[in-house]
Amino acid sequence: MTEPGPDDSSAPDDSSVPGGSSDATGGAAQRSLPAHFREKSPLTDTAGVPWAGRDYTLSPFPEDDGSTPPALADALAVHRRGEDPHRCALVEVLATSRVLVPIMAVATELGATAHGLTGDNGADMAMVSITAPDGSRVLPLFTSVTALSTWRGDARPVPVVAPQAAQAAVQEGCTALLLDPATPTEQGGPILLPRSVLWALAQGRTWIPPHEDPELISVLDQVAAAVGPVTSLVARPGQRSEVDLHLGLVPGLSAEQVQAVVQEISARLGAEPLVAERISSLRLALEG
Repeated sequence: MTEPGPDDSSAPDDSSVPGGSSDATGGAAQRSLPAHFREKSPLTDTAGVPWAGRDYTLSPFPEDDGSTPPALADALAVHRRGEDPHRCALVEVLATSRVLVPIMAVATELGATAHGLTGDNGADMAMVSITAPDGSRVLPLFTSVTALSTWRGDARPVPVVAPQAAQAAVQEGCTALLLDPATPTEQGGPILLPRSVLWALAQGRTWIPPHEDPELISVLDQVAAAVGPVTSLVARPGQRSEVDLHLGLVPGLSAEQVQAVVQEISARLGAEPLVAERISSLRLALEG
């Protein structure tokens, strides 16, 4: 599409504008407002609703140009270089960073046109989530408008701070956050922020890796102390899970006794709210 230039004959003249006219000598056009505009009060809008009492909230990011915030870009680079393996620095920066939540139009009402075709009569904007292979829901977050449009060109960005996005994710039943899901593998790929990070951001709490979390370690010690044959229950970074729980047992137990202890430990861990909140996935490993 091209716009008409100054000499383009396709440009409309003033006579084509409602309420406008041009004189024969080429003078300036005289235009007047429609009657309903001339008669309206300056204290109300065109529907007659008063301007007074309205709240116009300023954008919390008035100078945001849609690019990745510099501090967040630096934290991402550090993490992808392997210098922040447990995401501690990244999550700390995220806690005060602007991110973009994607929303899309969802039809709310269908109707038939005069020609018998079915179409949307109404639509709402809804937050987008991703369904993982195990059926859980993940909220995608984006660091920039470019990252969002690369993922879905029809999604609209809503800028919020990451803790607000995490709160929305929890309300929607999401169990994790996925940062920049369209990032190519050669650039490090998307970054999954598990449930422990999600809940820490949503609660405004400093995130600590589970194997270093003193409150969680205290709970694990209590669970271990409640089961006689257990000598230790230690959290360590996992290879295939977020946490490996290394279980120490007294010597001389039969296979059946070991199995019974493992089942009891698993049941006690499952009943601990703090374990569910701060460990996204775990694996029990027998010591020795």
